[in-house]
Amino acid sequence: MNITKILLFTMLASPTLQAAPYIEYKSTRDLSSDKTKDYTRVGYTFLKNYYIETGTSSAEIGYKIKIRKLTLKGKIESKNDFNKNGLETEIRYTFD
Repeated sequence: MNITKILLFTMLASPTLQAAPYIEYKSTRDLSSDKTKDYTRVGYTFLKNYYIETGTSSAEIGYKIKIRKLTLKGKIESKNDFNKNGLETEIRYTFD
């Protein structure tokens, strides 16, 4: 099943989850080779901390949770026409 159809189904099936659709533009540039890649994705945030995004050649699903001064972020991302996949996790402690 196409990821875009899954996203659209999720957007229509869960209006009570405090969800919000959005559109995002992302540009990346490789500093060693001057290669750039641009992405435009349609996304959907649900349960305040979770999101799913999809575009023509990329997709991403992830979360962001804040507990006092600690922020936990994670995502699974597929790009380059879904041929390059990766998992990213961030843990941040803020001093103030």
